[in-house]
Amino acid sequence: MSTVPDRLVAMQIGAISFVDEGVDRTLDILAERGAVNALFLATPTWTRGTGGRQIPGHPLPDHGVGEYDLGWVGGNYATPHPQYYGNTVLGAVGKAPENPEFDLLGEVLPKARERGMKSFAWMEESGGARELRTYPNFAKVLEVDAWGRPGRRPCFNNPDYRNWHLGFVEDYLQSYQLDGLAWCSERPGPLNMLMQGTVDVPEVGCFCQHCQRIARERGIDVDRALRGYRELVDWNQRVGAGERPVDGAFVAFWRILLNFPEVLAWQTLWTESQRQLYRDIYGVAKAIAPEVQVGWHVYHNISFSPFYRADQDYTEMAKFSDFVKVVIYNNCAGPRFFTWVKSICGALFADAEPEDVYPLMMKLLQLDEGDYEKLPQTGFTADYVRRETERAVAGVGGQSKIYPGIDIDIPVGVAKQRGLEAPRDLGTKINWDDNEGELTRCTRESVRDATLAAFEGGAEGVVLSRKYSEMMLDNLSGAGDAVRSLP
Repeated sequence: MSTVPDRLVAMQIGAISFVDEGVDRTLDILAERGAVNALFLATPTWTRGTGGRQIPGHPLPDHGVGEYDLGWVGGNYATPHPQYYGNTVLGAVGKAPENPEFDLLGEVLPKARERGMKSFAWMEESGGARELRTYPNFAKVLEVDAWGRPGRRPCFNNPDYRNWHLGFVEDYLQSYQLDGLAWCSERPGPLNMLMQGTVDVPEVGCFCQHCQRIARERGIDVDRALRGYRELVDWNQRVGAGERPVDGAFVAFWRILLNFPEVLAWQTLWTESQRQLYRDIYGVAKAIAPEVQVGWHVYHNISFSPFYRADQDYTEMAKFSDFVKVVIYNNCAGPRFFTWVKSICGALFADAEPEDVYPLMMKLLQLDEGDYEKLPQTGFTADYVRRETERAVAGVGGQSKIYPGIDIDIPVGVAKQRGLEAPRDLGTKINWDDNEGELTRCTRESVRDATLAAFEGGAEGVVLSRKYSEMMLDNLSGAGDAVRSLP
């Protein structure tokens, strides 16, 4: 029977780290430096934030091979077993082309188990990755925009897309002795996107036949929802281009909501569709292996947007979660939130300046950080980690464990060397940070303080993030310092 340590210390890590540095050596470093007792093994992933080496152009860490893996693709780093993908037009597509002879789960799990380390499949949906669109039949699972055109990201209500991901779940749990699954989807839904900044029009969805059927079952007027979203897209594009409605951007936005309340109902439908996939993953996993721990990654927007925060109800999430990994990356939060505030001042709050909006956001989000203009250089404090951990712990009410994500050298700002690699993702940026110059950096002490703050806030574990291949070893030791100092 699988059990999780009372105080879990997990490392997010991709296949390339084991290929570059060796399985045994890497596991030894993680235990010695970071007091790591669990692994979040990144598969599948098509996202640079969880797979591959350091993002090209950002500083290389002091371990590994010391070079970028330009042209990295990503995908499934385990061995696919086609019998588990028979109920989807996508089949078993998605095997990663990098190091195809290396089975991440097959190679690492036995050696981790020898050391008493737990192993989770760290499953990244990567909905915006360009590579997904190269797969046969993937066009059949894309969202549909408000004008009936195929969008850019897959639809949670499309049976073929849902069954593809459920195939990964069944394959991994039937084929490997995993202790858990951690599933990641960094998408905010159509209304949140329209409020937060200027969007690419094809990303506002979904209005496919599957979503429309569910909407009608819920009593939502589909035609009025479509009209409302078309008006909101027009509002978003005009405001983003610098136009200002006679009554102001915010009033014009609110008027559309009053005229078309179906817009809000559709955002709720979208969120509930994402949540239903979580429930399905949880149910399938428990049907196969009841002892397996299943949880979710909640991305950084929950710290920035009160609107997205309202969507992500911890109390509801706890009903189908053994744990929730909440992104509470304090160092990169400063530059990211600086950019996020600028972005929303190009949409919902276009009538105000970022310096006006920032204090309001701090109040609404129950945070207390430094001056807005200094955020890119200072980041957020360790107290932010404590506050957000306490809020998450209170939200789940003892029904689920909270594992905060701890920032260790997550890249900040734009890469100093640009153009080394073509953009990997389509459309509207997620966790966007467009800052330049001298920006905040992690230190051994800052990592230690953030880790201690998470446990002070009531966490039952932490997840060292985003990936080992971008971390400096001395900063990783800060997590070990914190864990070993705990009673």
